[in-house]
Amino acid sequence: MLRRLKYTCILAGFFFSALAQQTKDNLASLLSQLSEHKEDTLKVDLFLSVSEHYFLNPAGNAKYLDSALSYVLAAERLAKSLHYERGTGKSYEQLSQILHVQNNTARARQFADKAIAIFKQNNFFLELGFAYYDLSGYYSINTTEDLTERIRIVEQLALPAFQKSGNKLKEADILKELGDLLQLIGNYTKALVVLNQSLQLYRSLDYKKLHDIYNLMGAVYSVTGNNELALQYGLLAVDAAEKNNDTTIQLASIFKRIGSTYRRMKKLDAAYLYFQKGLVVAKKYGNNEVIVLLASEISRTLVALNKPYEALIVLKEASPKCPPNDIYSQLYITASFLIAYEALQQYDEAQKYCNRLLAISAKLDKYEPDQSEAQYPVTEFYLATHQYDLARKHLAQTDTFYKAIQSRLELNYNHLLWFKLDSIQGNHLSAIKHYQQYKTLSDTLLNETTSKHIEQLQAAYESEKKDNNIKLLENAGKLQESRLAHANQTRNWFLGVAVLLLIITGLLINNVRVKHLSNSKLKVQQKEIEKKNSTLLRLVNEKEWLVKEIHHRVKNNFHTVAGLLATQSQYLITDEAIAAMDESRHRVHAMSLIHQKLYQSDTLSAISMPAYIHELADYLRDSFNIGQSIQFVLRIEPVALALSYCVPLGLILNEAITNSIKYAFPDNSRNGMIEISLKSIQVNLLRLTISDNGIGLPANVDMRNPVSMGLKLMQGLSEDIDGSFNINGCKGTTITVEFTYDS
Repeated sequence: MLRRLKYTCILAGFFFSALAQQTKDNLASLLSQLSEHKEDTLKVDLFLSVSEHYFLNPAGNAKYLDSALSYVLAAERLAKSLHYERGTGKSYEQLSQILHVQNNTARARQFADKAIAIFKQNNFFLELGFAYYDLSGYYSINTTEDLTERIRIVEQLALPAFQKSGNKLKEADILKELGDLLQLIGNYTKALVVLNQSLQLYRSLDYKKLHDIYNLMGAVYSVTGNNELALQYGLLAVDAAEKNNDTTIQLASIFKRIGSTYRRMKKLDAAYLYFQKGLVVAKKYGNNEVIVLLASEISRTLVALNKPYEALIVLKEASPKCPPNDIYSQLYITASFLIAYEALQQYDEAQKYCNRLLAISAKLDKYEPDQSEAQYPVTEFYLATHQYDLARKHLAQTDTFYKAIQSRLELNYNHLLWFKLDSIQGNHLSAIKHYQQYKTLSDTLLNETTSKHIEQLQAAYESEKKDNNIKLLENAGKLQESRLAHANQTRNWFLGVAVLLLIITGLLINNVRVKHLSNSKLKVQQKEIEKKNSTLLRLVNEKEWLVKEIHHRVKNNFHTVAGLLATQSQYLITDEAIAAMDESRHRVHAMSLIHQKLYQSDTLSAISMPAYIHELADYLRDSFNIGQSIQFVLRIEPVALALSYCVPLGLILNEAITNSIKYAFPDNSRNGMIEISLKSIQVNLLRLTISDNGIGLPANVDMRNPVSMGLKLMQGLSEDIDGSFNINGCKGTTITVEFTYDS
């Protein structure tokens, strides 16, 4: 999936630009300073900081851009009146960025050129580097011509400017960006050289946030087929992200890279684990495009694990989340459906998805690298359904495509598909020719992959060579003496060995005869065992699928009940009745989510609490439409609990969070925070805590004899798991449940 590497480039560029400009001061402080400050150069910088704050606002809507434009124009006017050249240039640069986002490209480019002229004239090299970098953003990464020009600007203009500025961190950033762009045009050798330079600079600065560049280097090694280094850098990226507490959506990209590498190494269980980790992160951030991508990867891994039914379940769940305007997401999930239905030998359904896949492929650029996503599944489907003429025609087209994009890995696999097709149709000479080409190209790729290892070994060899020559000269004399002694010994034991060999030969012949008889019996027994094992494996797979299907249907039944409750609430009159119905619906969803997690897991008997609690909290946040007025802080240890514990805990969480949202922060009187933690305090003793910084409990509440249904329900559920229940209403409300769990 080569196009996905472009996301690294886009994200790296955005991060680099934002990091260079973003201020740590909050908006209120900036505005306060701005209103009090006199008309001088510092006020120009304050105007620019406020403009940047609005420009980099995550909401990114027209209102924020208008505010950014207003403040940068004020900065420009004041800078000109003060003859403040640096401020004037930075104002032009900021104007260029805002106008570019507003699609006013012609004016944006004019201001960019004016900013560059000022920075060059005054030797403002750091600002000049940023200006050139932003200028490169005017060129797309989706066409070869634009991408080549973008690389030229970054390499020949932005990089020298940053080097002259003496800012090593920005030099490392721009080298990372250059390496990313180089790998997009397939110049992997130069990309790795540049990325290594960037990495060495980061390390010399003791820079800690290295997961971006580790992930990028792992991606490049992955494309070149060097699975060993791809995996090494992928795991380094995970380690660096964990050390920096980075849990952003980029973590999903890192997990996806590692999963892809494990799958190429045929370590399917490890691949499945990392794809699932990435899916949890993508779901946490609600990124549907990444969800669809990872669901496609998971489904193909399940097919490789001979679990096509489970693959189909994953795809059907992810399909509704496929962005309707994202042709690439449609491409990936359609190809995955085709692969799953082909594995199930449901060829009629597979044919439908084959036709859809070809239609999507026709909408892409002829030489778009992601065209490969459509080629393999279609060709293999034609072979599986004996549509050999179509397979031959399709392979001829893909040969042209892979040669055009210079993708030797895919072209090599095409030779293998040609070999299969020619072998089936009896074209033996052509089949042999393609197989020879496949082996030759495989050996070439392997040699290129290992060449760096050989160079390292050669260097080590040369360093030891001189010492070895000295030792060889010293040993030469000793060797000559030992040869003479050895010749005498050989004559003496040669006759003894000959006699011994005759005896051994007789014993071996007898042993072979006995083994032959034993092997015949063992083969019969082995066939019987294999037959029984095959039957048992089929029964186990069917049982596992049925259990998952049961959990799936239970989840669907809960959703039906929730829907009925929502419908019934429309016919209720009083607010109390409607509220009671909504509370019941939330409780039903909490239990439904448990069964959903069970049929999505491999164990079928335990649920990962971090993923469950995150999803439950997100659901309640969306249900009450609280936006960002109440913040959630979750500290959940990686614990997996059985169903008998999950249902009571899920209902307790639902009641506690609901009560905090509804009653703890009346009239939005304060910035609310709800903190949830689940941790082990002793061996097999867990503590669940839900606390808020709200108004606390009323003074007349008797906790020994609670009146509300919610409190009674939480106490009763705590007793169901033999746990202790405690609630404290001072300085907010804190609910604590401690219970014993035998892992």
